[in-house]
Amino acid sequence: MKFYRIRFRSRSSSTLLSRRSSYFHHPSSSFPSSSKRSFSQSSSSSFSTSSSSSSSSSTIPPSPPPPPPPRVGRSFLRNAGRVSGFVLGAGIVGLGLAYIAQPEDERAFMSSKISRYYTFWRTLLPIVVDYKWTEYRTKDMPEDVQQQRFDVLHDRYAPQILALILNLKGLYIKVGQVAAMRPDMLPKQYRDQLSILWDNVPSRSSDEMRTIICRSLKINKIEDMFLEFNEKPIGAASVGQVHEAKLLDGTEVVIKVQYPDAKMIFDLDLTTSRQFAALVRPEQLPMFDEIEKQLMMELDFEREGWALKQVYDNIMPIYNEKVIIPRPIPGLATKNVLVMEKLQGGIKLVDGIMNQYKAIAEANGMTMEQLKEKAMTEFKKAKSKQSRFMRPPAWALRLYIQYLRVRNATGNMFISLYNHSIGFVAPSTRLGYFSTVKPPLNHAFLMDTLLQVHGHQIFVDGVFNADPHPGNIFLMPDGRIGLLDYGQVKVLDMESRKQLARLVVALAEGTKDDIVRE
Repeated sequence: MKFYRIRFRSRSSSTLLSRRSSYFHHPSSSFPSSSKRSFSQSSSSSFSTSSSSSSSSSTIPPSPPPPPPPRVGRSFLRNAGRVSGFVLGAGIVGLGLAYIAQPEDERAFMSSKISRYYTFWRTLLPIVVDYKWTEYRTKDMPEDVQQQRFDVLHDRYAPQILALILNLKGLYIKVGQVAAMRPDMLPKQYRDQLSILWDNVPSRSSDEMRTIICRSLKINKIEDMFLEFNEKPIGAASVGQVHEAKLLDGTEVVIKVQYPDAKMIFDLDLTTSRQFAALVRPEQLPMFDEIEKQLMMELDFEREGWALKQVYDNIMPIYNEKVIIPRPIPGLATKNVLVMEKLQGGIKLVDGIMNQYKAIAEANGMTMEQLKEKAMTEFKKAKSKQSRFMRPPAWALRLYIQYLRVRNATGNMFISLYNHSIGFVAPSTRLGYFSTVKPPLNHAFLMDTLLQVHGHQIFVDGVFNADPHPGNIFLMPDGRIGLLDYGQVKVLDMESRKQLARLVVALAEGTKDDIVRE
């Protein structure tokens, strides 16, 4: 055993010396650089001692410089890439497994959620980049040149934004409706495009609406409660759509139906819209807080039924000759379905105004664009204070409209008698009829009535419609104004009403200090 140990050490020493000699003459060995340096130092010391003791030793060549440290950066990046790829792959697999583990309806919602988010940013991000790049390039240019450059972008992207909103629907329709009435939010090109959202919103299938109505009203089929049901909706909005129907007793009604995924989509869209506003228009972020509060109320049709009855009871006894508001049908208001009376024969205020302008343009041999340009030119020439007092009041316009009606009816009757008597004998003497164009709308009456009614709601009742956009205002055949859609109703206490009244007085008669104080 002892002999084995001696032999082993001797063998190890000879092997080690052989290896040291080999690595001394071949500095490119695979040993680590630290081993090479320690060996060089020990070898130099050993051979120096040997040379001093023996003069016959050969000359030792100088030690080569230590090699550079190994390059670990590439290896580190390679390993980091492998780890990142593993983590990413594991994440994708985890998402896939989570998606598969979800119920079918949840998987469909997840797919819709991802698709909406992707569609939103795929469309808007290039637009934002283009605006930012144009802003950077034109920052030192004259203001009129900047406006021209941005007008080009407005004309290019406004139709794309409208198409995106009509594709995604949901909250974006509500935001578009609000923005279309806000010159402080969007340029004119965008407001003109988004005004379509007031009354031209895509609808969903009637079969889906039938299912929701039956489930909410706890009936087996529509025919159990309704004698007739119009499959084609008469209107659609951001939260639902409206169908005409007739109750079993013959009462004509409309049914407002909420989309089943309205709240989930609104929550997602609100988050995405906030992110977009923070990127593009941070000053508009507070608006989304108010939109969120309003949406929570608008999604509760039971509350809307209560608000509709409150406004009806407050307004109709006083303004029943000027306006009409539908009443909710008792017992037919749930969280997702609201049944109310139908207003007969009305047209939307926007359509009525447009029809009048079209008739005026045709009577004067002009197009709508030419009439609009002429009106804008005359409006710019007139001074605002003078034009305000030069406009005829509602009573004067009412008398003028009555005069036109009587003149046209009476005059055309006598002209017809003349043309069929004397004019029949002497055709060259025939007379022309008065214009059969409908008399103009009494704009002063419309404005006065809307201001009076909404002012009464705010300051007297404390219960008012917070979303009275033009798509919710109708012109009725009997001359009254129809007021619809009380999904967004706010309630003000007496102190808030008094404070608001003082603010209005300060705006009309006070100074800036009075306005700030109020």
